[in-house]
Amino acid sequence: MKKLAYVAGLFALTCSPLLAALYEGLEVGMDKDQVLKTLRRSKQLEGPPTDALLSRTGLNGVFKTRQSIGGQTFSLNFDYDPSGGLRAVVLYSRSKYRGSEYETRLKSAYKALLVGLTEQFGEPANMPEWVARESLQEGRIQYMHMWKVSPGVFLMSGLGNMGAMEGYFPLFRFSGPSGMPPKSKRDREELKREWAAIPEFLGLKEAELHISDAVRAMGSKKYKDAFECFQQAAELGCPRGYWGMAFLYDQGKYGVKRDKKKAEEMHRKAGAAGYAPSASRFGAAWPDAARVLGLTAAEAREQSRTRRRAAAEGYASEQYNLGVMYQTGFGLPKDMAKAREWFQKAADQGDVQAKSILKKLR
Repeated sequence: MKKLAYVAGLFALTCSPLLAALYEGLEVGMDKDQVLKTLRRSKQLEGPPTDALLSRTGLNGVFKTRQSIGGQTFSLNFDYDPSGGLRAVVLYSRSKYRGSEYETRLKSAYKALLVGLTEQFGEPANMPEWVARESLQEGRIQYMHMWKVSPGVFLMSGLGNMGAMEGYFPLFRFSGPSGMPPKSKRDREELKREWAAIPEFLGLKEAELHISDAVRAMGSKKYKDAFECFQQAAELGCPRGYWGMAFLYDQGKYGVKRDKKKAEEMHRKAGAAGYAPSASRFGAAWPDAARVLGLTAAEAREQSRTRRRAAAEGYASEQYNLGVMYQTGFGLPKDMAKAREWFQKAADQGDVQAKSILKKLR
């Protein structure tokens, strides 16, 4: 991986270890052997089966997070001081974006990361403006938000530019005292509103169109076309797409060959993303289903929060899902008034399943 320079300059750090851990038990001052031993002990990271690869590549980019933050997984990279002691851990998103996606998909991905970090560490200490594309040159990193996560340890999040071949990506960094990200002279509350207005689930907007196409295709008995539309929605991050594929695989009489194994696989993917109609097949309550689906407690909480944020952002499939959760008490306290509210929001956008349920609830 190409080495990136930092736009925000780093202050000099002492070589002595700080008491506070940076990430996964790593501490400032560790040498590379200590870092590797610590990484090997972590259950939250995925690394190479043997150390043979490391002799050629080193540690950077080899270990990856198992648990996502804001729907993204990250590769760990390490910054050492001149004496060879660890001074920072930088996590690069494994999702990369082209220049044409800078103001759309990249912005949405960074917003999702920002939300995930804020849920874990609270509001950032600063509130900056979005980085203009022309100011983020190739081979550079620009940090935007910062948190003080523990005594002597700071977290900064921002963007990196790997050039035309590899593109732009979100990232975050744990380190000791470092250069502050650029400050804005604008009102903090105004900036917060601007960040809040950025869509976190940009892909779901396009996915909703595919879901609508799938429903119309089903109504016209064009089931293979419906399957393809559900598949396209799933690829854009919509778990309802996986549910639709599972439905057609399971029935096996709508022009799609019956395949119970694939139906189960699609239900698992939808369920692991917090889609209640599929997840409820694996347990009577969301925590039980999440365990069966292989999610940690933290991942289960994140998926539940993600689905609620997506519903609040206005996506009909997510509003329908939230209605199911309130109707059945799956993942949320049972509340029929709230269930009707969310079903109505989805129905107002033309959601067929939500309209059907509302008729039964009246």
